[in-house]
Amino acid sequence: MARVVVTGATGFVGGRIARALRERGDEVVALVRTPSDELAGLGIEQAVVALSDVDGQIAVLQDAAGIVHAAATAGPDLETARAVNTVGTRTLVDAALATGLPRFVHISTTSVYDRGDGGDGVLHEDAPLAADESAGPAPASSAGSPYAITKAEAEAEVARGGTQGLSVAILRPPAVLGAGPTSTWGTRMPERYRDGELPGIPPATTFGWVHVDDLVEAALVALGSDAEATVNVVGGHTTFGEYLAALRAFVPAPSATAAASDDEPWRGSYATNRMHEVFGVRPHRTFEAALAEIAAFWTERH
Repeated sequence: MARVVVTGATGFVGGRIARALRERGDEVVALVRTPSDELAGLGIEQAVVALSDVDGQIAVLQDAAGIVHAAATAGPDLETARAVNTVGTRTLVDAALATGLPRFVHISTTSVYDRGDGGDGVLHEDAPLAADESAGPAPASSAGSPYAITKAEAEAEVARGGTQGLSVAILRPPAVLGAGPTSTWGTRMPERYRDGELPGIPPATTFGWVHVDDLVEAALVALGSDAEATVNVVGGHTTFGEYLAALRAFVPAPSATAAASDDEPWRGSYATNRMHEVFGVRPHRTFEAALAEIAAFWTERH
């Protein structure tokens, strides 16, 4: 039985990872801001340690077999996102280096890619990433939300740990589908659709997705591997319009009209082969199954 630390365990992805580790018999320690009754009921130890508290993290990471870092925030502004995503990851990497942690698995996102202005190419793992142009010189097409920018910065911190002897793997999922009260694409986006508050995304824009259970499987395999790599974890591609069409089957019609967008739709895709080449697994759950799960959860709660 291994002792594994998980951040973000009170969230959707981190919670699924923590549960899966516990179900396979691992001792799980969740780094949390506020203890969760649900985690306690699963027999998961909870350590109330801030992402900025390197000494507290060192104490928790002693004798751990590894960490899965799934904690993150989408903003709302660059300063807030940077405090959690960039500085929080930097502190965790420093604590991992100080304790000689055997393995560090970082849950990133395909949002880190600089998609430029439209285009229909395939984004491989070595493609340029979003950058904060206010911080200094950057490629002319670099752009991105606070989430994208700071998740790219977080990856740089993990890579720094790798150059200093930390065994690291970085997983980049696109939209993570699945049922759960804190699921962005399973609960929060349907609620925003219902309320007419969706962001202005062109319907033809590529919608890359992965089922949360496939992402969990990838995280557990990466945790048990010694391969050091950055990989996309992608179940498939559709369009944002097709995602909305799936929502219309079970979400009430919007109470207001969402903002339109004059942006050029991005029609590219994410490379999908490296995950299998490095770790020997492929996402296999379907878009239809994921939306059926989301629909059932929505119907039960609403």
